This record gives sequence, structure tokens and C-alpha cells, in this order.
Amino acid sequence: MKSLVSVCAAALLAVSCATAPDIPSQRERLTRQIADDAVSFNEAYGQAVSAQILLNILRSRDRMPRYYLAMTGISDSPSWSTTQSAAIGGIPLGGDVGTPWGVGGLGVERERASRPSYAVQPFDAATLARTAFQPTPSSVFEHYWYSGWPRDLLMLMMVESIEKTDGGGHVSVFTNEANTIFDDCVARVQTGGCNFVREVRAFLDISQQHPSERGVDLEHGRPLCGLVEAYDPASAVRPATPRETQICEPAFVVGADTLRLRLRSLDDMVYYVGELLRAGGMQAAPGEAIEAQVTVRAAGLRGGGQGVPLFRIVPAGDDARGSYAAEITYGGERFRAGPAIGRSCGEQTQAGRCQDNAEEGDRSSSVLSLIAEILALNQSPDAIRAPSRLIAE
Repeated sequence: MKSLVSVCAAALLAVSCATAPDIPSQRERLTRQIADDAVSFNEAYGQAVSAQILLNILRSRDRMPRYYLAMTGISDSPSWSTTQSAAIGGIPLGGDVGTPWGVGGLGVERERASRPSYAVQPFDAATLARTAFQPTPSSVFEHYWYSGWPRDLLMLMMVESIEKTDGGGHVSVFTNEANTIFDDCVARVQTGGCNFVREVRAFLDISQQHPSERGVDLEHGRPLCGLVEAYDPASAVRPATPRETQICEPAFVVGADTLRLRLRSLDDMVYYVGELLRAGGMQAAPGEAIEAQVTVRAAGLRGGGQGVPLFRIVPAGDDARGSYAAEITYGGERFRAGPAIGRSCGEQTQAGRCQDNAEEGDRSSSVLSLIAEILALNQSPDAIRAPSRLIAE
């Protein structure tokens, strides 16, 4: 009897040792799982936000109501179930030998069930007004202006109008009206929107130069609230601190002229892109890309060029391939926008990836990114919590 117990104990010990969990391997698997989940949640969150923006752009194109929803963080709380089993049986050895040897068996099974949870809900009235309908703060515009973003894209997307005051005090106003921008504002198109585009392009040619430091006198210069940069000012200027409750819009000095920018709200930016696409949709044949009727510098091309549409929507067929910032179903059709553009070209070429064309230099992902970032900046911290993962044992 003692020998039988000893054999059984030894068998159980051997089996349990063989099936004992490898602690370092578990940790490595858990680390990889967390990293993979974080990447997946990040991608899902980004796709959800970009898709909402693309949906509202298409609604704007069709003059349909726009709706904005808040998407909180993604939580993953996996549940675990463990099943254990043990058995001892006897197997006779040696034919006529009647004394069986004990053989033990031990089994452990562990299953993980996971279903991420998230919340998508309408903004309350106060948050919606702050997020979508209030003009973009000047500090946000200045941040992007100095951060290396395409300045032609920023001027078209964020600026509603330019108030230009010359040296004699005469004021001219140029309004960024999307419904009067056609054919990339060629010379024959004489509309208010194209007057704005031409003024912006003339200003951007100057802004490629380094701003003048000699014209900024911090002690004796003319005070100018909201001053961003000055280019060869006719008289010295200096930044002025806003008075109490005063809101100073971004201002630039170019020679004797002072340009003050009135900024859009986020909803105005979405509506603006939709308006530009309406004219483009009139020109596009069924199944062709729908393009905005104004161009910006192509992505990844630093040596000039003719430019590419500010925004571009591509119908997604069954054979569509590649990675896009947003993809949605709207009106029974599938649409994509914002293909991945990975290139850095000093000059344009006639063939290859450095061509100056809409496919190779698509800027749509930059437009979606800009709107998504401003959407996040305008919300409260609680509304934009990072995706989170909770491990529940």
C-alpha cells in the first residue's frame, strides 16, 4: 500500500511539474497582448474619429444636417475561466501480475474571453458649442503655424476672412467663400472666394521668407495685439498684451500692410470642405474621385509644383487596396479618404512617387488630422481620455 501511494504521489508530482505554468513566458505573452491591444485600440479610435469627420463632410456636400458625437476611451476587461482535473487509474503489468501500477493525470485549462467596451454619445449643449461652433482660438492657429504644417492648408481651412489695412488706413476684406471657388481660381474666375485665394497665395509667397527681426522693436515699436510675424514692416512693431476680455485675432505685418485673420469654427471647416466638394462632384463622372476645386502643395514635395486638391474622396470598389485614414458607407456607397503618403521629394518628377499629382500627393489625411486634433483640443479632458486596458484576474 505504501509503495502504491509513493508511486501515485511521484506520478502526480511529475505530471504537475510538466504542466506547471512558465511564469516568464506568461509575462511575455501578457506584455505582447497589452501592446497588441493598445495598437488595435489606437487604430480603432483613430478610424472612428476620422470616419465621423468624413461622414459630416459628405453630409455638408449634400447640405444635410451634421452631427458630432463624443467617443470616450476603449476599455478591455477580459474574464478568465479555469478548469482543473485530476485522475488516478490502475494498469496491470506483466500479464498474470495482479498488482497494478498507479498512473496519475493532471489537467489545467484556462480560457480568456474579451469584449472591448466604449461609449459614443452626443455632446451636451455647452460642450457642443465650445467644440464645434466657437471660432478656433488664436493660440491654436499660432501653434500650427509654427509647427511645420503646410501653411497654404492652414490658411484655407482655418481662416474665414482676411482684413487688410494699408498704410493709408484703407481696409479691404477678403472672404473665404467655398461656394465661389472654382477651377482652382484661374484668371478667368473672378469671384469673392477666388479673390481670397489669390490674396493668400501672394501672402504665402512672402511668408516663405524669414520674418524680419529688425522691424520688431519690443520697446518703441507700434503695439499690435495678436502679432504673429512681421515681414519688412514699414515701421517698427511689437506684440501687445491683450486688455482684459479682449480677444486678439492673428495679425501679420507685410511692409506697410497689416493683415488680420478671422478664424473659423470646427463646424465651419467641415462645411467648407463639403462646399468645395460639391462643385467637384458636379465634374466627376460616376465612380471617379471627387476633388475640391482649390489646390495646396502636394504632400512630401518640397520643390514647388502645381499642387493637388485640398481634399479628395475616392469611391471604394471591391478591389480597393491600401491604407486610408477614413472609410465609410454613405448613401449606399463606400467612400475612402486620406491614403497613406510616405515620401520626401526635393523636386517633382515626371514619373514615379515624386510626381506632382493627386494620387501621389494627396493631402486629405492632413485635413482629417487637423480637424480631428482641433476636435480633441476643444473638448474637456474627460471627453478625450486615452484608450485604456484593465486586466482582471
